[in-house]
Parts: sequence; structure tokens; C-alpha cells
Amino acid sequence: MKLFSNIQAGSRMFVFLTLTLICMPFYTLSRTPGTQRRVAEFWFLAVSRIVGVNLRAFGQAHREGPVLYVANHVSYLDIIVLGMCVDAVFVAKQEVADWPLLGRLARMRQCIFVTRNATHVRDEVELIRAQLLAGRNIILFPEGTTGDGGKLLPFKSSLLAAVDGVAHVWVQPISIAYPDSVQGGTDASLAWYGDMAMLPHLWSVLQRGHAPARLHFHPVLLAREFSDRKSLLNTCRAYISSGLATLPGPASIGQQETNSCAIAGPVHVFGNPSG
Repeated sequence: MKLFSNIQAGSRMFVFLTLTLICMPFYTLSRTPGTQRRVAEFWFLAVSRIVGVNLRAFGQAHREGPVLYVANHVSYLDIIVLGMCVDAVFVAKQEVADWPLLGRLARMRQCIFVTRNATHVRDEVELIRAQLLAGRNIILFPEGTTGDGGKLLPFKSSLLAAVDGVAHVWVQPISIAYPDSVQGGTDASLAWYGDMAMLPHLWSVLQRGHAPARLHFHPVLLAREFSDRKSLLNTCRAYISSGLATLPGPASIGQQETNSCAIAGPVHVFGNPSG
């Protein structure tokens, strides 16, 4: 059984690397943002199938930008799950830029790398603000690192200062969860956090070939209606926390489906996670 799962993982890894190496030049040589977006959508969809992501999303992703999506952070799988549903620039820690292949992919997607060091925060805020002013959507993980998926880590408000001075910027909280379909609650084996090495964890995910995921798009917020960024962040945290309390349960299949996510594929979208 272990030999078979290793063969499956090796096959999936080979397909992932081949797919990525094929898509990279198409993305790099694309002359229009629309073409690049379609290449990225194809990549996210294909990778989700390789990994075995089974995504169910609740609510509607706001698409009239610029939008700052604020989400909890559980794993590198979050990038695939969010990439399936929204077209946005990720804010990632500086170390990602040095990751083999994945760092190259992140740079291609104009990922904003941050250190969250106090001496660099002002410059990093300006980088995010410039993207918002240009009409680009941004995905921010305010925890600044990944957690076990069961509870939220403290949120950091410094980078949220990027919304200051940007007229009509929307903020949408998003809850991300990976439910345990057998025992209930969250599946900690899909969370990548602490001092876990990435490659062994990725190998275990590829061995299983099945990754149930849940997204909850909460009501969109208008940044200028909040007196300060901490009150805005606290509101986002409250929404995300409430979403985590309901997402891990089995989705109701009786709800009417809507087309919230950007990519057609293994995504089931429902109107209410608690119905």
C-alpha cells in the first residue's frame, strides 16, 4: 500500500512539474493581462485536479475592484484554493521568493513579498497601495503565517494601512477551512505550519490525492466607512472566525448553486453554509 501511494505521489509530482514548466513560457510571453489570466486560471484548475482539491464555496466573491481580500492562512494549498476563485495578487512572506520553482511562479504573478519587519513596513504598504490604485485586487493573510486551521492566530494590522488614500476600495473577509470528512472538525494533516518541512508535507498530500476545502466569502466592506484600520481588521476577524465555526461541517447539497468562482471545475458553490 505504501509503495502504491508513493508511486501515485511521484506520478502527481511529475505531472505537476511538467504542467508548470509548460505553462510558464506561455504566461511569460503573453502580451495581454487577459491572456495571462487565462493561463493562470488553467494552471490553478489543473493543479487542483492533480492535488485532488474538492472545493465548496459559500457566498459571492466581490469582483468590482479594487478589492482587498482578507483571509486566514492554513497552508500553501490556500493559494490554489483562492486562485481558483479570484483574480488577485498575493501578499507573501519574503522567503517564498527563494523557493525552487514556486518562487518563480510567484514572481511571475507579481506577488508582493513582505518581511513584516518594522523598518520595511512603510515601503511594503506603498507597494500594496500602488497595486490597489492601479485597480488590481490583493489577497492579504493578516496572520502573517500559517496556523493549524482550527483557530485563528493574532491578526496584524500594519499592512492594512494600504487602503488609506485609495478611493472606493472594498475589503472582503474570506474563511478558509479543510474539513475532516470522517471525524468532523478541521483536517490538521492538510495544514502546513510551524517548523514543518514543505517537501515531506507536500509528498503526503500528493499521496492521499484528496483535499476537501471550504471557502466562505463574507459580506464586502467599504474601507472608508471604518474609523481606523484596527476596527476594520477586527470586523474581518469576526467574520472569518464565524465562518470557521460553520465551514468544516458537511455542505448542504439542497442549496441553490451559483457561479461564484472564476473557474469551472471541481467547485461547488452554495448560498449559505449553515442552511
